Amino acid sequence: MKKIPTSKNSMHRKTGKKTKQVFPPGWNERKVRAVIRHYDQLTDDELAQEIATAPEVSEETLISVPTKLLPAVRKLIGRHQRSA
Repeated sequence: MKKIPTSKNSMHRKTGKKTKQVFPPGWNERKVRAVIRHYDQLTDDELAQEIATAPEVSEETLISVPTKLLPAVRKLIGRHQRSA
């Protein structure tokens, strides 16, 4: 299992500066580490089984977007969410 550096909600970047981690509502460093630990302990077969049995999301689609277009896509998604 990989050793993850421990910190109090901060990480070192290549610059050596600490940056504060911002977690989504309901999440914290402890919960994130627990999820990472869970998936690190699964075998390849267990991971494949989890993927195969995962529920399908019918209202969303994953796509690859050129990085240059990402700001425009985010703006479009924001407009869509506000109008919904």
